[in-house]
Amino acid sequence: MASIRHMYPGGNTRYGFYSLYHDLVLPRVKRKIVLKGGPGVGKSTFMKKVGTYFFEKGFDIEFHWCSSDDNSLDGLVIGDHQLCLVDGTAPHVVDPVYPGAVDEIINLGEYWDREKLSSARDTIIKLTGIIGRYFELAYSRLQESGIAYDELKSYHSRSIDEQALSKNIQALASDFLGSETSSFKKPRHLFAGAITPSGLNTRIDSLIHEGTSLFAVKGSPGSGLKNLFKHIEGMLELAGIYAEIFHNPFDPLEIDLIILPGSRKALLDTSSNIFSYENKLQNPKYRRILDFDKFLLKSEVEIYAKSIAQAHDRMEDGIRDAVYFIESAKKTHDELELNYIPAMNFEAIDAFREQLQEELLLIL
Repeated sequence: MASIRHMYPGGNTRYGFYSLYHDLVLPRVKRKIVLKGGPGVGKSTFMKKVGTYFFEKGFDIEFHWCSSDDNSLDGLVIGDHQLCLVDGTAPHVVDPVYPGAVDEIINLGEYWDREKLSSARDTIIKLTGIIGRYFELAYSRLQESGIAYDELKSYHSRSIDEQALSKNIQALASDFLGSETSSFKKPRHLFAGAITPSGLNTRIDSLIHEGTSLFAVKGSPGSGLKNLFKHIEGMLELAGIYAEIFHNPFDPLEIDLIILPGSRKALLDTSSNIFSYENKLQNPKYRRILDFDKFLLKSEVEIYAKSIAQAHDRMEDGIRDAVYFIESAKKTHDELELNYIPAMNFEAIDAFREQLQEELLLIL
């Protein structure tokens, strides 16, 4: 039975927009189509319709969502990574790597009425500037949240029983990797969630299927929990074991989830320090649960209780403000699209898409 998975190839993070588009599709892709064109030209709708068409034909689908628009797609992967469509416009500019042989550009701007757009020139320039300003404000607040997050981690990291932490990281890593075999395929890096106009969203339930052997870990920021993920990431790279590695949507230098597709195992951070992944899972069955807070010296942590609470509040306040600015950017973007939509020949785009679908079907 065909499946649909939902993920994000980029995100609004403490470091600004962070792109993992290089891993949106695996290198074995036979044909990769880069969609170009302005806002409102139908790139997302184009990909949704193509995805629906191939899903109904019985092919697995990956929908890669936009972190700045909850209802918009940035990418589509079809089948066993044979086909890919991707939005190649800013802020995640994508250009062909192997033009003609694998990659090609489809410019939906060819289907617009330039004269109509020229008459809206001043409005388009003004709204585009406003959107950019909202994202500057959002990223500024996320950067401030990042500073509070680092402070929060510092209070716990100085209170760790290092010996117990190291022992348990090695034991759990060994248990998780078990008898995994090497394929010498590079791990794939993406996001399982994003900071979006509607808040902190994730569709992790589409990534962790029923029957997955789930290892759950949790702990306060700085408790050593993320050391486990980095340790396993290094072991995967060294041993040539293929994995899907999903980074934290707020701090992409940290990892929240590692999936081993070959053995149907997953390691998940269920801490809910920022993202509440566990709440999205239907009746999860855990093979192992480990709380890293038990490696903290409580007497030392309690000394910083007030500072910890204040840093946590500042972090959450910054993220909440960032969501507001991202939502404001989305509303302005919707207004900007209204200048493009009347200028588009969507009937011609649909006719082209249907022809393309038949052509792509021959590849699978």
